This record gives sequence, C-alpha cells and structure tokens, in this order.
Amino acid sequence: MFTALYPSFVLVKHDLLTPDVNRQLAEIAIEDGARHRVVDNADPRNLGTADSPFGHIRHNLLFEYRGEPAVDAWLGLARRGVAEYLQRGYGAEMPESLTAIAEPFVQEGAHPENCVGIFTHTHPKADLVVTYYPQVCFGERGPERFQDGALRFYDPAGRGNRIWPNQNPGIFTGSWYEVRPRTGTLVVFEGHMPHDAQPFKGVRRVCLPLQVSLRFPNAQNPIEIGGSSHGL
Repeated sequence: MFTALYPSFVLVKHDLLTPDVNRQLAEIAIEDGARHRVVDNADPRNLGTADSPFGHIRHNLLFEYRGEPAVDAWLGLARRGVAEYLQRGYGAEMPESLTAIAEPFVQEGAHPENCVGIFTHTHPKADLVVTYYPQVCFGERGPERFQDGALRFYDPAGRGNRIWPNQNPGIFTGSWYEVRPRTGTLVVFEGHMPHDAQPFKGVRRVCLPLQVSLRFPNAQNPIEIGGSSHGL
C-alpha cells in the first residue's frame, strides 16, 4: 500500500467566463476596491497599517453586488470549482451550503504601491479559497518574468526539491508551485496553504478571491454572544 499523507491540492482552470462577464466583474472589483480602501491607520477596519497592500480592503463585496448577473455567474463558477476540487481531491460531495467573503485586490501600474506583490500568508479561517482573475493586462511589453504577479504556493515544511528524481506528474516537489494567472483563470486551494503573489508590472491585475466555509453537518456553528455581527 502506498498512501499520501495529509495531501494538499491546487486546482487551476482557464478561460471560463465570457469577455463581457469578465469586463463587468473587473469593473465591479475596481469600483468596490477603490470605494472601500482603508487609507487611515486609525481606521478600525484596518489590518496592520494602511500602507500594506494586503490590509487595505476590509469589505465583503457580496453584501452589495450579490444578484448582479456577472457576480452570480462568477459565484456559480466558484461553486463548480469547489465541487470539482472536493471530488477530484477527496471523492467528496459538495455540501448544500457555502458561506464566503469576497475582498477584491486590484494592482495597477498607475498605482505602484499596489504592485509590490502580497507577502506570504494563509487564510486560516477559510476551508477553501477560490480565486478568480477577471482581468490581467500587461500592455504592449507583455509579462516580465518575476514581475508578472504569479501566485505561488509553498510547502509549510520548506523541504523544496528532493535529491531523488520526481517522475510523478501528479506530485510537485519544488521550492514553490507557481501559477501565472491570465484573464479568466480560476484557482482553488485550501486556506491553510502558505502562498504569496509576485510583484506585478503591467497595466492592471484584478483578483477576486472568495474565502469559503463549507457548512457540512459536522461543521462547528459559531453564534454571536455580544456586540454587533457583520458576517454572512
């Protein structure tokens, strides 16, 4: 018997929505991100400091845009991605109920403070993360290596390459697993996986991540015990 212990998977799919839907999604993400950007360190919504490109959006886009045709098309795509991930990775069926937080991240050449990339992090409260890229535009120069906004996944143990050859195409053993998104790319992975994003040098890179919780019967169900609640 040969058993994989505690596996991690990354599902990547391309060219899934129409150009018109992608355009609408990008416009929504750009508008929402600009309107809810945290620019004051004293803002209670701030995560870290306001100059951090990772902490300046603290707003769930779904509160305002659920029901928009483009957003519903994107959410339908995300649900199918979750179902495929669970089935291919674990032979599991998707639960009837999912909850999600969507915080858009927009990188633009006109705003270089957003193009430095995103430091290595995890999403410890999310069962799965479903990231979609409705727009990735590099301009006439095209993508530049190490500045193309690649999404990179790391082995938490930091082992990297083995000394023996790896001829198994279904297993990755390098220093990091790299996904170079383009317009229409969907990526699904588990929230505990360390990942980052390279710096981006181009016109615009729009990322729409969903932090997804799976509501199986054996899932813990939190309840509000004081103060105000703004969750889904």
